[in-house]
Amino acid sequence: MKRRRVSVSMAALLAIAGGIWGCGDGATEPDGDVLTLAESEALLEAINVVGARALEADPASFAGSVSLTANCSGGGVVNAGGTLIPSETETGIRFLANLTIVPEGCVETSRDRTFTLAGAPSLRQTGTYAFSMPEELAFVFDLNVSMVGALAYELEERSGTCEVSVTVESRLDFSDLMQTGRASGTLCGNAVDIDLNREIPLTPDPEG
Repeated sequence: MKRRRVSVSMAALLAIAGGIWGCGDGATEPDGDVLTLAESEALLEAINVVGARALEADPASFAGSVSLTANCSGGGVVNAGGTLIPSETETGIRFLANLTIVPEGCVETSRDRTFTLAGAPSLRQTGTYAFSMPEELAFVFDLNVSMVGALAYELEERSGTCEVSVTVESRLDFSDLMQTGRASGTLCGNAVDIDLNREIPLTPDPEG
């Protein structure tokens, strides 16, 4: 198979890795301000985008303690603080992450649903991000993280607090533009166990 070269930032990698966390539709109807399964999955995608926005800095600058702030697409900001500890591997670099993520009036849209998010009090993200190139033009990104905590949300005329406890193991292989892995845990009172296997929705570098 012909190798295809792509250009992608760390933030984009994190968004791709987590963008498929919420797949499928839930038929459960809402009870008051409680989110349906489908709405919870859309919220999870929005949460993942929020976490990625806080990591838009150059990965080369990650060398220990970090304190980052980024704008959300519809207004508000997201803050991330903690540590990203780099270490070399045989074929690349790995970051050990221990971050606290706190959105402030952060507005993001996912699956045609617009959420306004705030820390309640925050999400803690721990685990590893690993970048490697086992062979020429065979770039691989491995994600193994957990997200635990709570966020306050507003959706249309509803609002509430969503508890999050999710683990994600994912591999992005850019030699064939495929993602593999699983996401599982609980989100907004809904159990999730999602197959992440799919094609990576990226346009190959036109010079590749």
